[in-house]
Amino acid sequence: MQSAHHTGLNLAGCTAAIEGFGNVGRPLASLLETEDIKVVAISTSQGALYNPQGLNVDRLARLSKEAGNRVVELYHDAEFVHRERLFELPVDILCPCARWNSLNMSNVHRIAAKVVCPGANNPVTPDAERVLMNRGVLCLPDFVTNCGGVLGGTMEFASVNKETINTFIDRYLGARIASLLKEAKSKNQLPRDVAVPCALARFNQVVQRAGHPTPLSRLFNLGLRFYRHGWIPGHLVAPLSLRYFEKILT
Repeated sequence: MQSAHHTGLNLAGCTAAIEGFGNVGRPLASLLETEDIKVVAISTSQGALYNPQGLNVDRLARLSKEAGNRVVELYHDAEFVHRERLFELPVDILCPCARWNSLNMSNVHRIAAKVVCPGANNPVTPDAERVLMNRGVLCLPDFVTNCGGVLGGTMEFASVNKETINTFIDRYLGARIASLLKEAKSKNQLPRDVAVPCALARFNQVVQRAGHPTPLSRLFNLGLRFYRHGWIPGHLVAPLSLRYFEKILT
């Protein structure tokens, strides 16, 4: 969302292509659809599907759960194309959610998207990332785009409901991403070059805090331990966990 605002895109009516349609790409497609973003292409290891009018995400999700990567062979309301062509499609947002280094110097010049938003680990090579920047394509670092999923999973384990998780992530991470993009633009740097020092500084803070736990962190860890053993219900852990997560993100 922040990347769309940064590039002047109106989310409603944007088009997206997703490389990979598994545990990351499949829920991402549903999430994009809730924002009125039209998913027009997906790919798996077996090939890719493209329909500029949009794909039926619900039907694709059902077929994917039944047939895995063969979903592209079973869905017939789209053009079947080679999976590498996914990167050349005229979409607003490209989401590589499958392979390491799938966007590289062999295909970066054919990428037509305005925004690259990774869901996989290291799907864009450093040299390709710089080429994208020089072409005016916004490429977010993978550890930035993926951190919400990691945080959300941890919060869900701590019995925080999904609505609260979504609001929390939008409030705290959304503001940080907006600030990151603003700083990168003002310094004419890659978002990654701005994000890496911030991430390392945050990591060092976490290490220091782990060595000197606060009363809140001790209480949170104790509550999680009791919750894991079934000694206390989740609704008692959730409020405490929210305070803990707010503390570590401020």
